[in-house]
Amino acid sequence: MSAYVIFIRKALKNQDELKTYHKLARKASKGHAIKPLAFYGETVGLENMGSETVAIFKFPDMEQAKAWYHSEDYQNAKKHRDLAGDFSVILTEGLAD
Repeated sequence: MSAYVIFIRKALKNQDELKTYHKLARKASKGHAIKPLAFYGETVGLENMGSETVAIFKFPDMEQAKAWYHSEDYQNAKKHRDLAGDFSVILTEGLAD
């Protein structure tokens, strides 16, 4: 079953750190089956959403999503994301393809 990683940006605090994060996160995606579905576009909160914007990435399955997230390259990028702002990150299983 497919899996989705959802990034919810609640507040941006440091644009330079975000730029560094994006550069390193792109590098960390090499060799992983990641399909971007949404990438920080306009967001409208319909119910109880305190977010600036979101990004959604599709993976073939939960194990591959976890392997990417826990990879050394992504964890290095994550350090910059943590400095860039307040984010929530969700991994959820999708429906059978």
